[in-house]
Amino acid sequence: MSDPFKKVIFLADEFSTNLARDTHSVLEKYSQIKRLRIPGKLKGFYENDLLTATQKNGELIPEVLTTVRGRDVYVFVSPVVSKEKIITYDANVPIIRACLIADACKEAGAGRISLVMPHMPYQRQDRRTTDKITGAEKREPISARLILNLLHSAGYQQLITVDPHFPQYKGFIPRGMYAETPTARVALTSYLQREFNPNRNLKIGVVSPDFGGGERAEITALDLKSLFLGLCRKKRPKAGIIGDMKVYFEEGINPSETELAIIYDDIADSCGTMEKCANALKALGIKKIIGVTTHPVFSNDAMKKINLEMVVSNSIPLANPPDNIHVVDISTILGLTLFCITTGDGSLSKEIFNPIEYQQLEQKLKNM
Repeated sequence: MSDPFKKVIFLADEFSTNLARDTHSVLEKYSQIKRLRIPGKLKGFYENDLLTATQKNGELIPEVLTTVRGRDVYVFVSPVVSKEKIITYDANVPIIRACLIADACKEAGAGRISLVMPHMPYQRQDRRTTDKITGAEKREPISARLILNLLHSAGYQQLITVDPHFPQYKGFIPRGMYAETPTARVALTSYLQREFNPNRNLKIGVVSPDFGGGERAEITALDLKSLFLGLCRKKRPKAGIIGDMKVYFEEGINPSETELAIIYDDIADSCGTMEKCANALKALGIKKIIGVTTHPVFSNDAMKKINLEMVVSNSIPLANPPDNIHVVDISTILGLTLFCITTGDGSLSKEIFNPIEYQQLEQKLKNM
């Protein structure tokens, strides 16, 4: 006798199997806690339901090895590739991989196809930049919009991505495609409190490494019940190059009284900004400094070179992170988000945005 129809299916590329499995487990357990059945039921997660072969010329051939006809398919894709058996960040190949998987599902009769890609490449290319010498607008693509159009054309009707780089990101979502953009902030701040300030007696200050992240850092300070210290202002002679760094503090703030400074950013790429900001804070007498980021891109061996202690999410899988890099799991955030989507439940604000409620829920899920 064949298995009964189960409408919700998870598929994952080879780099996303752990995150997909853990997210599936959270979704299953949380539906039990809420006593709310997932409409159409949830199929068990099997990593071999999706396999991707690579031709000798580099072409990818994904194959779905389970029926997806009429199902709601959630495809997990990570922005990494394997080079000589070492996992490295890649902004390009995973986009093609995601498109090919969507087309495979579409050809197999899938009902609705959703992409779960916690870190979406090309988000920082959201506008045409200006030449710093002439002031003229450069002839550049608006890549953030183009990538979303490409994914939608491939067959994705829904996107789940974590902490977009800029608030207007949803404005680039094409018609007929829906986006859910949860934040990893609560998972990161819960970890910081538990591991670095368990007695809640440290004077903590949160700093944004640039003006654009000021609001993000202020909200993080509220989560930690700490001070928002201020902003770092950086000068970039050109893309990827960091010039001088200056720290602007909030009025009445004495930085030397801070026992732990947290530099909070959404993306750690070359980590030049983080290190320059940390050095500027050290020069002001702050001894303990931690860098916190959602998306650990760590390009060009930045993970090995950075001396700063870092707390990052697993939105991008890392190969053998060193001892100074602490990785925080976001499967609970994704599981709760997918619970809302699959059941239509809208009462999760406390668990997703309140660090105390989030910690209690995480403990409850671990005990199940």
